[in-house]
Amino acid sequence: MPSVFQMDLVKEILQADINKPVTYMYEQYFEPVEIDIRANGGNHQDAADIFQEAVLIVVDKIKSGKFRGDSSVKTFLLGIARNLWLHEKRSRSRRSDRETQFARLEETGGEFRDRMFSVDESQIVKKLFEQVGELCSKILGGVYYEKMAMKDLLRRFNYENEQVLRNRKSRCMKKLKELLSNDPLLFEQLKTRSIYE
Repeated sequence: MPSVFQMDLVKEILQADINKPVTYMYEQYFEPVEIDIRANGGNHQDAADIFQEAVLIVVDKIKSGKFRGDSSVKTFLLGIARNLWLHEKRSRSRRSDRETQFARLEETGGEFRDRMFSVDESQIVKKLFEQVGELCSKILGGVYYEKMAMKDLLRRFNYENEQVLRNRKSRCMKKLKELLSNDPLLFEQLKTRSIYE
């Protein structure tokens, strides 16, 4: 495809059929995005995912008239891709930290739980536990309030093995998270406490 000037690319994106300008962006701009993402800890698949999202944002900004043309489409796209990747890295890091903390929480039988909630937050979470059903309430109550180790919970609930109990606890936590997601204020209060986000 021949080189396209900035305004020509913008004009083409404004057309109903955007296949040609999108193909051009992939051919011309994917490599620098991939280089940048790889240099910042990503891989080819990360670059492909981020680039696709960035292209959609660029097209949307141009079509909605929010692209002012202060920079080239390439510079604009690279900036969006970089910001998307930094956000994704932070999200992954938070997820990894939470998973590590949950693993340590279960292994220690509650060493970190005392720091998880204030008294008021504990009351709110206790009410949420009651909404997830009796069995889930008992399992989560055993973990987060009685501070029981998984092996002790296994004996209490007569599960065949610890993995089955962990799976059940996981499903209970999913229900609890769904309840939290319906309450934005509560979500904001608790999202840094390792129980959500």
